[in-house]
Amino acid sequence: MKIENITTRIVKLPTRDLMITGNIRIDSIWILVVDLETDQGARGRSYIWGFNKAGADTLRGVVEHLSSVVLGENPFFTTKLWARMWQATIQWGHGGMAIMGMGAIDAAAWDLIGCVANQPLANLLGRKLDRVPVYASGLWITDDLQQLAREAAVHLEHGFRAMKMRVGRGDVDRDVAAVRAVRDVVGPSVDLMVDFSSAPSRSYATRLAHALEPFALFWIEDPIADEDVEDHAALARDTRTPICFGEKVYTPQGLQKIIAAHAADVLMVDLQRAGGVTGWTRCAAMADAARLPLTSHLLPELNVHLMASAPTGIYLEYVDWAQDLFTEKMRLSNGHVDVPDRPGFGLAWDDERLRHYTQHHQNFHR
Repeated sequence: MKIENITTRIVKLPTRDLMITGNIRIDSIWILVVDLETDQGARGRSYIWGFNKAGADTLRGVVEHLSSVVLGENPFFTTKLWARMWQATIQWGHGGMAIMGMGAIDAAAWDLIGCVANQPLANLLGRKLDRVPVYASGLWITDDLQQLAREAAVHLEHGFRAMKMRVGRGDVDRDVAAVRAVRDVVGPSVDLMVDFSSAPSRSYATRLAHALEPFALFWIEDPIADEDVEDHAALARDTRTPICFGEKVYTPQGLQKIIAAHAADVLMVDLQRAGGVTGWTRCAAMADAARLPLTSHLLPELNVHLMASAPTGIYLEYVDWAQDLFTEKMRLSNGHVDVPDRPGFGLAWDDERLRHYTQHHQNFHR
């Protein structure tokens, strides 16, 4: 079996609301969709977040470049494919878009393997769970605290028993007031996470972290700039609230630096930045060896399988940004998502909607 064709589609999806963090504003979702097809007609599917038009365009270019070392290869040889893509990007450096493009191809190859084997990917990776705990990811920055409270109440009505909000207003009192507004609605039994979005300085993050200690947060996420591993380690020592860190760290090697520095109490691994399923499972093994809890970042339709098989997995981050692209929706109930029992990731594109939202389409052939 050989990879015969790679198809990329750049997709732009609308958002219901403006999403604001301490450093970005998101008014549309740009996605790169990747499909692999073999000479025997087997198919594999994946998607990754492209951030914006320029990011999606760049990722498409990375996949085009990597097609030169992927086409003609056996998709079951994932370790070989990963090594070939790693070598093909050595001049670019193993971070940023290079690794994300690798991740898109690698994930599609794993989906293809699951489809050929007629098994959900979670089964192939060593399933631990049939239902994965999730948290609602939203509660974006706004000074309308009543709006925040209403959104938190809606999450409770939908069965979530954990949720994440954003801070980074540049004023400790305003950020604390927002967290208080949400905690007052959800009560003490809900696991509440607060994402600093890598925005504040270490001094601001430290002051805010201390000010939020009375709210018994489940974790503080990305409190300062992602490059500052030692600063994260210092903050982890300086606050009683667990620090969650890792979503913008690239490759298993990047995660190892966090573990070695004791810079996180909870590891967050991003599928596309880890380098796809191959990279993510290596990260999961490292988390297990370090006995650190592990959580995922975005892409829940893919990550549900990885979290279902991760030895130290705790929560799946739940967003519904891409759900309109699929014929099947994720089944959410009582704060959990069912692991799909369909082959691979269990994804089937809604072709009509995909055509409607596609901005650019390209095939690469052997």
